[in-house]
This record gives sequence, structure tokens and C-alpha cells, in this order.
Amino acid sequence: MDSELQPKRRLLPAAGVAALAASLAIAQGWFTLSEQDEIELGRLAAFEIEKSLTLLNDEPTGNYINELGQALVRVSARNKISYTFKLVDSSEINAFALPGGFVYVNRGVIEAASNEDELAGVLAHEIAHIVARHGADQAVRSGLIGAGLGALGGLLGRGTSSTVSKMAAEMVAAGVFMRFSRQAEREADQIGARILSDAGFNPRAMISFFDKLAALQKNQPNAVQKFFASHPSPTERSENLSAFLSTLVPRPASEARRYYFTQARERLATLPRAEQEAARRAEAVRAAAEPPAEADPDTLARNLARDRDIAARFAPIFHQALGPSPRFDYITNFDFDGDWRGDNNWNNAADPRFPLRAYIYYAVFETRTHFFIHYAAFHPRDYKGGEKRGALLSEAIRAGVNLGGQYDPTGRSSEAVLAHENDLEGALVVAEKDGEDPFRARLFLVETLAHNVYLKYAPPTSGLKGDSLMAEGVRPRLFVEPKGHGIEAWRDDQSQHAQAENGFLVYIFAARAEDPAGAANRAVDYELIPTYTTFWQRAGKGKNETYGLEHDYGVVTARFAQGSEDVEKHILVGVRGSALNGLVGGAYMARPPWGWFEGSERDRPLGEWFLLPAETVRRHWRLPETFSTAYTYHPFFGRFR
Repeated sequence: MDSELQPKRRLLPAAGVAALAASLAIAQGWFTLSEQDEIELGRLAAFEIEKSLTLLNDEPTGNYINELGQALVRVSARNKISYTFKLVDSSEINAFALPGGFVYVNRGVIEAASNEDELAGVLAHEIAHIVARHGADQAVRSGLIGAGLGALGGLLGRGTSSTVSKMAAEMVAAGVFMRFSRQAEREADQIGARILSDAGFNPRAMISFFDKLAALQKNQPNAVQKFFASHPSPTERSENLSAFLSTLVPRPASEARRYYFTQARERLATLPRAEQEAARRAEAVRAAAEPPAEADPDTLARNLARDRDIAARFAPIFHQALGPSPRFDYITNFDFDGDWRGDNNWNNAADPRFPLRAYIYYAVFETRTHFFIHYAAFHPRDYKGGEKRGALLSEAIRAGVNLGGQYDPTGRSSEAVLAHENDLEGALVVAEKDGEDPFRARLFLVETLAHNVYLKYAPPTSGLKGDSLMAEGVRPRLFVEPKGHGIEAWRDDQSQHAQAENGFLVYIFAARAEDPAGAANRAVDYELIPTYTTFWQRAGKGKNETYGLEHDYGVVTARFAQGSEDVEKHILVGVRGSALNGLVGGAYMARPPWGWFEGSERDRPLGEWFLLPAETVRRHWRLPETFSTAYTYHPFFGRFR
């Protein structure tokens, strides 16, 4: 038989075999992190989590909590590793432990405890999580340990430091170490009670502290909100622990230890609270802030002309895939129908009287070293799930998710949509300057937005580590998916072509807005529209016919170039329209660029990818200080050329 006709066996490369083996090992519970790996993961997670914590750096109180913690560690079943205990300057009653010996306790726990036994009970519970390696188990089960890391050769042996750091950051962002199973919490309570008893404390103090938490839940819910988000109810814990406590011997409180506890509480009462200090600082910043300056007509016209030259230089080529309803995949302008209402775009998009001419919105920013050009593609419809069916299913999905409200503490069920009115997704092109002439600048990197996820790309010449990027000279080639319109890099592969059931339209900047109606698999000329004079100006009015929601952006702090110095300034951005007015499928589901956010970074300020592009890119790519974040041009903050 002709060998060409025989079925060919596809062999997995060695890397593929390793990845598959690692995945199977993780899925079936065959492997756990080594102690060395657990400690390193905990250290990196501690580094990440401390970025968002305000630690209480008071030596006497810190020494007290560390001495108490170490006394408990000494009688634990895992006392050969090093433990660190840190105080968090927060009045909320909460504590948590990270893998490998890292324990954090809020000052609110000390303030709420009636005696040292209760405080020791909280510490013993967190130590117990480390003794039982609950955090390490959570890390393995999270699915965030990359294939080939840990299971095959060791986390540190196979993974680069940046890879492991990124993994730890992802685990922190996902809350992997902040919530354990009920079984793990029950086990930690029992191990903690044993530690308390063996260290000479009264283990029944755990029950009395649970009772205190239950009372606070009724009378001061804000004080224990985070605690109850990550632990079972105190009533359930008391019931589970009571029978076990009968096997332990109660210990009388030590007079010496009681003195140390009282001394620590009295010192805490003299220390300022982080919440109060933060409020005072915020008020001082707000008092010093100024609204963005307005440019006179001539200055604005001159700056917009240069903006257009820069945006035209790097204008992307958009490969728009056409789905089952090609017309609704046409890229156009928000006011294609002659008005700035957002709640009639769904219907008007289907009206052939309104041509969907090709436009792309843009905004330009400059620092000492780089140009930042935001591009945004607008579609009147996001029609995932079909034109009518998608909108109806969206309503049903949200209703279903909301029925289980206790499982949706962030309110994200409002985003559970398959189709909605208006759709604005974007790309950020960063170019490295060579002087002030944009025609000498080189393409440096690109980030895109695909449904609240930022994707990172770098051309081969940049020297950066990002996914590959195809470009025509300095113009990135981007792919826009059909129906949902998320933007990613153009790969020209089978997965992208398979989505284009009705072919492609290739949008190319040509300084004119062409109507693509009735054609496919051809180039379409597009025109550029400044975001500053369109969406931004209308957003200053808050809620209106264009915007269905508004957001108070408060004061935004940025650095500006001033001669040879970089000067920090506080800009009063205030209330702005933050979601486009649209009702089909879900109210106000599309956002302008300053309403965009990364789904996994909800603690970050809304819209910072657009409003603070230099700072955001530098953080995303971990760029050195030579990558300037001092703006020489930022029209949205009133800095003009």
C-alpha cells in the first residue's frame, strides 16, 4: 500500500508529553509541592499581596505578635520551617496564611480579642493551615501551576523566576489562598485547638471568639465582611469544634502573658489608623487637585493635527471576520445614524438607510520616550448567540445567576451576556521615539482588549517577551472576531479563518470612510476620528443620551515632564460618563475607553489602561525606569504641546 495513503500517527514532542503528564498528575492528585517549592511560592505570593496591604510597622507591637506566634509554632507538628508574622493596619477582623510559613493578622483582631487566648486562637488556626499544607494543596488544585512545573522536575528547577513570580501573582489575583474548603477549615480549627492546648492556652477561647464574631456579624457587619467571605459561619465552626474540645485540657491564663496582651492593646490605641491617614491624605490631594485645562481653539487644532499624523503613521490593519450577520460586523462610528443616542443603535444598525461607513477612534499620548496611541473599533451590535436569541438568552442568564446571589458577591452576574447593544473594543499601540518626529519612531509593543482581557504582543525587533505580532512596517495587523468583536493579533491561522464563515473585510487606513456594504474578502478604507472631541467631550456631561452610567473618577495622579524634571500632579477628573447608553441584551454593557478594565484586575482604577497608558504598560511588561512615565502630552489631563 502506498505509504502516503496510510494513516499517520501523530507523535507528541517531548514537551507535549511532559505537559500531558504534569496535567494528569495534578488532576489526579499524584503530586504535591516540595517543601522548598511551597516556601518559595509563599514568599512570592507574600511579595505580591503586600503590594495591596498597609502593614503596621510598629516594632513593639510587631515583636509581641511575632513572639506569640513563635510560641505556638514551637509546639506545632511543623516547626522546622521559618514562620513570619506581620500586622496589617486594618480595623477589619481578619487573618490569613500563605504557603510556607507567612501569617498576616489585622490589628482589628487584637482590638476585638478579650484576652490573649482568643488572639492566640486566631494565630493557631492560621498556623494550622500551614501545618496541614492547605495553601500548597490549593495551589496545586487551582490549575495555575503551569504544565511541566512542579510535577516534573520541581517548580524552581523548571520554571524561570519570572514564570514563577507570574504564577504567584495569578494565584493571589484569583484568591487561591484566601478561601479554603469547609473540610480544610474544620481541620485547621482542630489542629489549632491542639496547638493552643499544647502551648498552654485555653482552647475554648476559640469558641468564645466565634461567639464574638457572630454578634459582630449582626451589629457591625462591615467589621467582619472579609472574614465571613473566606470562612464558614462561626456557629457552624463552634458546633464542629465543641466535641473535639472535650478531649483537650483547659489551661488557666498566664498572668505574665495577660500583661503583655494588655500592653499591646494599649499601644495599639495610641497608633494612628491607616484608614484615617488614607482619608486625610486623599482629602489633601483632592484639595490640591485641579480640573484638566482647556486648550484654546488654535492650540487644540494644532495638537489634533499632530495627533492625526501620529495615529495615521501607526494605524493598524484590522482583519474583521464576518459572522452569520456580516452587516453587524462592520466597523463604524457611534453616530452612524446621525445622532448620539446609544439606545437606538441596535435597531438602526439593521436599517439600510444608514450606511455603516468605516471609522476608527483614536487618542494619542506622549511621554519623554514613547508615543501611546489608543485605537477603538465600534460596532452597533454585539450579537454573540445570534441576533435575537443572544439578547433573550442574555436576560435569562443574568436572571439565573442572580437567583444564587450569595454566590455572586462581586455582582458580576450583570456581565453575563451573550448579546448587547453597542460594542467598543480597542488596541493600544506603543512606539519608541527617536526624537520628536513620529516618522522616525519604531513599533515597540501592542496590547489589545478582548472582552475585558488585555492581550500582549511584541514585534520581533522590540526585544520584549510577548506573543508574536505581524505588522506591515509599523502598522500592526489585528484580528477582530465576528459577533463579539474582541481584538487580538492577526495570526492568519485556521482558528481565525474558521470564525469567518462569510469571509473577511480588511480595514486599512486611507483617510476616507468607505461603506463596505454588499462585499466581502476585500480591503475597506477607513477614516480616523479623535476620541477627545467625540466620546470624551460628551462624557463630561455624565449621564445623557450617549451614556447610561457615570463614574466618579475622583483625582488621578500622574507625572508630567517639566524641563529636565518630572513633576507629580493631581488631576480632578471627577464624574464622567462610563458606560454607553444601550438597553438590548443588558443595560449599559458597552464602555468607552475610560470605562475599560481587565477582568482579573478589578482592584485597579477604572479606565487606567486608557487614562494612564504609560504606567499601565510599564506595570504589565515590568519595564525599566528608562521607560518614561512622565507625560509631555496628555490632552485628557489638560497637558497640551
